[in-house]
Amino acid sequence: MKRLVIDVSYAQGEINWEQVKSAGIDGVIIQCGYGDNMESQDDKYWKRNADECTRLGIPFGAYLYSYAASMVQAESEAQHVLRLIKGYKLSYPVYLDLEEPGTQAGAVERAKRFGDMIESAGYWCGIYANLNWWNQYLPGLDRFTKWIAQYNSTCDYTGKNKDMWQYSSTGRVAGINGNTDMNECYRDFPNEISGGLKTQQHGTKPDGKPEFKPQNGTGTEERTHTVQRGETLSQIAARYGTTYQQLAKINNIANPDLIYPGQILKINGVVASSKSYTVQNGDTLSGIASKYGTSYQRLSQINGISNPDLIFPGQIIRIS
Repeated sequence: MKRLVIDVSYAQGEINWEQVKSAGIDGVIIQCGYGDNMESQDDKYWKRNADECTRLGIPFGAYLYSYAASMVQAESEAQHVLRLIKGYKLSYPVYLDLEEPGTQAGAVERAKRFGDMIESAGYWCGIYANLNWWNQYLPGLDRFTKWIAQYNSTCDYTGKNKDMWQYSSTGRVAGINGNTDMNECYRDFPNEISGGLKTQQHGTKPDGKPEFKPQNGTGTEERTHTVQRGETLSQIAARYGTTYQQLAKINNIANPDLIYPGQILKINGVVASSKSYTVQNGDTLSGIASKYGTSYQRLSQINGISNPDLIFPGQIIRIS
């Protein structure tokens, strides 16, 4: 059964949601913001739109426009979403909008990290991109529900998990002044999400968190990292709780000072076997550090946290 879903942002201005509900839509995906976790980059109509949909019982999800060109930025974008959706009951997934020119390299690994953080906080995660991005730049994201943009009479994407298709940017809906993006949705997300089902294609553990399946025959997950401009091997090693010597050894790097943007490094499963902690309301980095017998400076270093006083509920903190 096809469902009519619209997506909106500040571009639609102040929406009359009572009229929108009367128009018979099945759901809405609301932009919550764009880029890094800064209040200046919140969508100025997010709260009003989310509050009105909640008041009127209109099923909704959220999306964030990504500018991330590094793993640190990807994590900041996940924190951005988690800060804004806190307290809302989402009936559709959280979508990462990938379309910013110049961010294609490394987008897959960054999307996976974003998804890890969103799913660990208990939400569904999906990826939005146009047909060209899906076909050219985004292999290996089949674990996520996919939202494909192609303004056409049919959707030509042939990959897995094509659950929503944005077919027009010039739709008209009562209660909204001007054009609106229109989508066909092929899943009953409100029913699936309310039932506690998960989107991950690799299964779930009994606690509902993703169950990453080992791929290297050693009982730990084979992980990779795509080198970003300006990164050093030492910085990457610190991020994953290992040493630059170990990364150089398993990647056959003769000179640790010579790595290049776009290079894919094997991490040898250390992420899957390392400890992590999900930030709760009222937590401080020093309090978390004390609980695990380490220092807040160490946690700041291995998690790429520039300001130890700024952590957010739902944020995943690597401990070791």
